[in-house]
Amino acid sequence: MTSEQELDNEKVVRQVLGDLPFPAFRWQLIAQAAVYGADSVTMGKLHRLPVRRYADREEVTAAIIAAQHVRPRPRRYRRMVIPMNVRHRPLVVAVAAPD
Repeated sequence: MTSEQELDNEKVVRQVLGDLPFPAFRWQLIAQAAVYGADSVTMGKLHRLPVRRYADREEVTAAIIAAQHVRPRPRRYRRMVIPMNVRHRPLVVAVAAPD
């Protein structure tokens, strides 16, 4: 990552979280950003942070940088099981006749 991107992350953290007292939990960072009116990119960065308490703005910036390099885990979906021994009722749709 270039230092230009790091400076951009620091600038965003300073602007969005300027009035937030530290230490702060992740949900407080997200709530403050929402009140500030942060854009979707910034909100995405904050949502990717690990759930924990952050001591200061520098720690938030370091966590944002670290979270940018992590690939999200693929979601695992459960197979939908349809029971075969259940009787199904026919679908009846009421249609209003035109007057």
